[in-house]
Amino acid sequence: MALAGLMALPVMAADSKPQAGDILQGINMFTPEEGDPAYKVKANELYGTQWAVDMAYGYWGTDDANPGTNNHNNLFLLHAQLNQRLIEDSLNGGTWLRAEFSGSWGLDKRSANNDKIFVNGFNSASGLHADVYGPHDGVIPELALMHYFAGKRACIIAGMVNLTNYFDAVSIANDTFASFTNDGFVNSTILPLYDSNLGGVLQVELNSSNYIMLGISRSGAEYGDNPFDSDSINGYAVVAEYGHLFADGAGTLRINPFFTQTDEDVDGTGERSRRNAGLVASVEYSPCDTLTVYTRAGFAARQYLSNSAEFSVGANVKVLPSREDDFLGVSYGVFKGRNSLAEPTENEREQVLELMYSLQINDYFKIVPHWQFIMDPAYADKNNESIWGVQTVFSF
Repeated sequence: MALAGLMALPVMAADSKPQAGDILQGINMFTPEEGDPAYKVKANELYGTQWAVDMAYGYWGTDDANPGTNNHNNLFLLHAQLNQRLIEDSLNGGTWLRAEFSGSWGLDKRSANNDKIFVNGFNSASGLHADVYGPHDGVIPELALMHYFAGKRACIIAGMVNLTNYFDAVSIANDTFASFTNDGFVNSTILPLYDSNLGGVLQVELNSSNYIMLGISRSGAEYGDNPFDSDSINGYAVVAEYGHLFADGAGTLRINPFFTQTDEDVDGTGERSRRNAGLVASVEYSPCDTLTVYTRAGFAARQYLSNSAEFSVGANVKVLPSREDDFLGVSYGVFKGRNSLAEPTENEREQVLELMYSLQINDYFKIVPHWQFIMDPAYADKNNESIWGVQTVFSF
């Protein structure tokens, strides 16, 4: 109902003429392409180099930390991406190297010695910051080749891929340095969006309003593992996406079916070979310059590596006309897990509310306070968590 409701919102016209490859360029590239009226050639881009870096200091605190976890954390976070053109082809788009690095480090002794950030919630949406990998971890989620063809209307990416870079990319809920941080909002908790594993993504732009993608990834390789080592591989995942742009590009509908097979006894029941399938859909829409809304819903046939159902809705609102780069974000989600684990949980649902405000100081620096309220974390009928934090973010 929420998805259909968003589709019925008023249409806002936009003065733009779509070009071949615009959709895929928007998904994969970090800067505007030549031909965009706002495009300004930088020296590094003459050599086909695109890069983006986000750094943040984050403080997070709670009065209701679970036993064995910290009641506050001081963290430094880093995320960097690189596109380096290897073969130039102005007609088709060329061949590129893609690389990504993420890390999080504790800045005080207690933060650095405990990797349990408030909530240790298996199979739930309790992760307060989706980019916190641990108190002292640096990881490479993606290192892959990207090749465009068919007049920029098709692209294949292969190597060690990060599926979160391509699928379920709701724009106002997909950047933990400038928007929501709880992992229940950043990406679907149901879709098997693996990173740091061998895989590939095929993208095809059907026309100026529709595209399809298909991704496949091995699973089981943890950060630091050799993705070529078959001993660490325990299965695979297949994810697809159909995307439709509507209202002259002001809105996007995404539909994501998926299938997984896992060859590991993940829940202690003795059953090693597990299959799962499901469907996730999302809509985001900007009815005007000051408001963008989104909603996401999905279900899975089984729950053992993720939730079995989810629904979330959120919005970014520019509340001060004099501060056109600032916005207030609010998101709410309910996440359902079935009591089918070896150790049954006390509750089948977890609810998360997050409020944040992005205060843009200048082109490179912003301050982003957050507040989260998590009901029944990890499906337990206890220890509701109220979490507050602030990030100071440098973006280049």
